[in-house]
Order: sequence, then C-alpha cells, then structure tokens
Amino acid sequence: MSAVGVHRVVERQVAALGDRIAVAGAGGGLTYRDLNHRANIVARRLMACGLRRAARVTFKMERSPQLAMLMLAVLKAGAAYMWIDSEDGGRWPDGISISRRPIGEDEALIVVDRTALLDLTARPAPNLPIVTRPDDLACVLPQRNGLPGVLVPHSTITALQSHPLPDRAMWSGDVAALDLWLPLMAGGTVIVGASTPQIAAA
Repeated sequence: MSAVGVHRVVERQVAALGDRIAVAGAGGGLTYRDLNHRANIVARRLMACGLRRAARVTFKMERSPQLAMLMLAVLKAGAAYMWIDSEDGGRWPDGISISRRPIGEDEALIVVDRTALLDLTARPAPNLPIVTRPDDLACVLPQRNGLPGVLVPHSTITALQSHPLPDRAMWSGDVAALDLWLPLMAGGTVIVGASTPQIAAA
C-alpha cells in the first residue's frame, strides 16, 4: 500500500466501520463516523482561526477522546501537532495554541478557545480536500523543555500499518501518539482510561 496521510487511512475505516467505537474514555466515546465528522468541523474552525498548511498546533492537555479528535483535525488541515503533558511545556499556554511555523520558539502564538472549539455536534461534514504528501510533517516531538524537537512525517506513522494490531497497548507516555494511530488505522477501538489506557482489537 502506498503511503498516504494518516487521516486518509482513518477515513477509509470510517467508510467501512462508521458505527464502531473508535475512541472511548471515562466521559464517553466517539464512533468512527462521529470522530471523523467532528474532526472535519474542527479542522475548518482551526483554519478560520489562522491555521495554515505546514504550521503547528500545540496541545497542552490531558489524553481523552477529544484530544484524539483534535489531533486528527490538525492532520486533516495539512498541519502538524505537538502534544505536551499538562505538567510540562515551559512557555506553552494550557490548552490549544497555533504557531504559523512547524518549528521555532520565538514565533507569536494564536491561543484558541478550547471550549468553543469542542462545543459542536456530530453533524455530517465532508472530508477536506487538502492533499498530504508522505514527507509532510504530522507530528513534532517536544524536547524536555517543551520546545519543538524531532519531526515525524506522515510516512513514519502510516508505516505502522505493517505491524499487527496488539490486543492491549498503553497510551501513556507516547507524545507522538503512535500507539493511538495504529489501532485507528486498523479499525480497532482505543480505550483511554485515567491510568490504564488500552487498545481493544477490532
């Protein structure tokens, strides 16, 4: 299979398994269809707030189904995400912030109202037509001080499709969220618990 954007692989699962739970947490879950529709809406809202292709959205927030949806939205917009633990991050504000560049520490940030961004319904919303190349950035791994570090392209994540889907895996310290995308690309269900996130095979 040729490498495509991570979000395109997930969209294929939406067409096949729309009613299956994609991500579940203590506060409820999202089916593949709801996850995709909400991400499409949020991607457009982020673009209206100033997000541009090849830019970066930084999330300084807890793991949740909503975070998974936000990450998917960023990829749909042709941008990259950086996830920082809520207790780390130095200069980064809590919540969601947009940087016009994928790397750097001196650019101005656009802080997005998290509540307004997540206050939406799962009404049908078409996928975005933005074309993503295999070498486009999907994720920026933060350094210990919270500044941008390692750059992860879409091709690195989509290559995980060659790995078998585990019966159980943790999403606890992987800031790239690679163990989130593996099951979502394969049609599995990601269960995010307070202390023991796991992946349930499809």
